[in-house]
Amino acid sequence: MYDEVILKQLQEQGLKQPTLIQQRTYQPIKDGENLLALAKTGTGKTLAYSLPVLERIKKIGGQAVIFEPTAELAVQVSSILAPYAAALGLKMLGLIGSGNRQRQLEKLRQRRPAILIATPGRFFDILSAGKLQPANFRSLVIDEPDDVLEFQNLSLFQGLSRQLPVLCQILLFGATISTPVTRCETVFSRKFLQIDVRPDQQLKLHHEFLQVDNAHKLDFLQRLTRSKNFKGIVFFNNNRRLEHFAGILGHTKMRFAVLGTKMSSQARQQARRRFIKGEVKLLLATDLAARGLDIPGVTDVVNFDLPANQADYLHRAGRTGRMGKTGFVVTLGDDHDLRVLRQLLGEEITLERVYFGKRGLTTKQPQTQPISAPKPSHHKKHRQRSQRNKGYHPRKWRKEK
Repeated sequence: MYDEVILKQLQEQGLKQPTLIQQRTYQPIKDGENLLALAKTGTGKTLAYSLPVLERIKKIGGQAVIFEPTAELAVQVSSILAPYAAALGLKMLGLIGSGNRQRQLEKLRQRRPAILIATPGRFFDILSAGKLQPANFRSLVIDEPDDVLEFQNLSLFQGLSRQLPVLCQILLFGATISTPVTRCETVFSRKFLQIDVRPDQQLKLHHEFLQVDNAHKLDFLQRLTRSKNFKGIVFFNNNRRLEHFAGILGHTKMRFAVLGTKMSSQARQQARRRFIKGEVKLLLATDLAARGLDIPGVTDVVNFDLPANQADYLHRAGRTGRMGKTGFVVTLGDDHDLRVLRQLLGEEITLERVYFGKRGLTTKQPQTQPISAPKPSHHKKHRQRSQRNKGYHPRKWRKEK
């Protein structure tokens, strides 16, 4: 299926069998098709679009641009693709908003890279400066299109599509589909082949609900982290709540890292590094900051706050149970949260209620001890008896008197 050079690299990485999304999209990408591909998170989408694109660029020349929604994801994809691009003799460059713009322009001029991995803001900044030639593009990949094709970006991509040559294919790879993605044919003025393998993919994910009121969520979270082999990401709905609870946890003995959108790129990379290396086993994050991150060994995803919609829930859940491994998604909340979550997930996802047992979480509800009838009280007799050997005997004293 892949070129010999790529196959050798895959074997060195211990990847022997292509995943379902990789199998079904490989040939259409090599043939230059425009593609809307949908697959569950953690099933190999990055290699699914990148490897055939690298092979195609090696064969026909030109440039490929891969768009990522965040700087962290762009850095992650760059590190994944580096050995494959090097094996094919293709130069890569990251056009990332958090990087030094002038240095990126110098490398762009000197290296003449075949593969550009970019965040939208920095890409369109450099494009507007006349430093990029869309006529030379042969593949345009939009990873996580739900985030990249936000409404404020649609007009920019629409303008870019008018500058692309006929030979340039457009590839959209995601786990969920939103309104901007459904309009891709209108935005890019071309037809797309849709490949959706989600119904055929079976993940080893357990979706669980742990009932707790807001006042005791942190206590329950700390109990969860004491589970054997726990390594988890805790999701909050916004930076304000993330910072608030991080401040409270900071006064405990729990070790954790924080990944928020308001942090500097260096601070976010350091948090990821500590979590990956196992220096901490808990990562507090927001949806956007952790979107698409591929961190090995994550056993649990904890929803401290209910996600806003099903797409956010699925993206959160995708941080665990990746590439065929078992993962757990635990949502904390009360009865109202349970009703909302069930409505949000619909019939597609089976939600189990769990409880704390002797060995961590269990689906077996703990039995309450029956309350027996109180025994008759002999309080007065006991009190009198207890006074016999003490120095003060009021009843006896009264008799003698």
